Amino acid sequence: MVMGGALVLAGCAKEQAARPLEFWTMQLKPDHTALLEKTLAQFTRENPSAGAISWVDVPWADMESKILAATAAGTAPDVVNLNPQFAVKLAQRQALLPLDEAVAPEAQARYFPSLWQANRLGGITFGVPWYVSTQVTIYNKDLLKKASLTTAPRTYRDLQTQAQAIRRTGKYAFLPTFDTAQVLESFVKMGATLVSPEGKASFNSPAGRAAAQYWVDLYQAQLIPRESLTEGHRKAVELYQAGETALLLTGPQFLQGIQKNAPALAQITGVAPQITGVLKKTNAAAMNLVIPKATTRPELAVQLALFITNDTNQLALAKAGNLLPSTRQAAQDSFFTMAGDAATEGRRVSAQQLATAAVLIPPFTNLDQLQQILYEELQGAMLAKKSTAQALRDATTRWDLV
Repeated sequence: MVMGGALVLAGCAKEQAARPLEFWTMQLKPDHTALLEKTLAQFTRENPSAGAISWVDVPWADMESKILAATAAGTAPDVVNLNPQFAVKLAQRQALLPLDEAVAPEAQARYFPSLWQANRLGGITFGVPWYVSTQVTIYNKDLLKKASLTTAPRTYRDLQTQAQAIRRTGKYAFLPTFDTAQVLESFVKMGATLVSPEGKASFNSPAGRAAAQYWVDLYQAQLIPRESLTEGHRKAVELYQAGETALLLTGPQFLQGIQKNAPALAQITGVAPQITGVLKKTNAAAMNLVIPKATTRPELAVQLALFITNDTNQLALAKAGNLLPSTRQAAQDSFFTMAGDAATEGRRVSAQQLATAAVLIPPFTNLDQLQQILYEELQGAMLAKKSTAQALRDATTRWDLV
């Protein structure tokens, strides 16, 4: 009986070892199918023991629920592509492999320090940086000219002033996106601290109140569309492409869509650095690769994550998707300094910001709840249901009860 049990265990171990590595990505097919298949095939050639890799591409909207369900069921993939906000939900459940010791210091040093640090929670690194985007200001040159403006806004004060001038033309300056971290990041850019080291609310400060009042004033002065409270990033892109807004505050990768969907508009589109506040901080939106603890092949999973994010493969993906790499050497390529059309200019401007950009809202427990609470209370003030001061007091009370 003992020998039979040993044989069964040995058979199970052999079956587990032979199981293909499973790799999940977020909405990279079909645009990057050929490139990633080539990358994964190369990894298999260099690491024969890995065997064929099972690649599953998951729609963006489905990834959070799918990865949480797979983790709970014990069927999580070996390597998965998430953003820090999704990944932190797994990290706070201690469901991800700690990488501080699994990744050698010299390998960690390949990445921009601010991007490596963005994948940490409670002093533990839970992810490897992958591709990056820094926000830029995309603008309609003709609409700015009609508003007697010669340059795109560079600061929030500029943005408010220009919004008034653009509104006089019958158009809006932009549509802020409450379904992203854009407004929350503006608090940080304007000098506010969101939470204390102990996790308590810190945003009800002079800087936080000024940031909140900024958005309330824009809305109540009818300088941003009414849809700002009900629509999100998709609508912001639509309005810009329709010529209804003069500015689009987003990643440069959306310039390719503008060239495809509105070629005439692309001809009069310019690109400027992202809007900043008093601290001159610039944001980086980063994607990462994490390794669930449930993997039966942790060493190979780490090797795969490092291979996909090495200089060569990051540069290839950046060139294919108008993205930025998270490794310092790849970012030095002349591809990121080229001049050309709007999409090329967007890449150049975005890349210029990379060395100083950071994930302005590092992952922390229940970050998504903080964003929801602050946005709900802020929108109450925008609709004049309460004062801005009361909205922040209510947000503080709600957050500290989470």
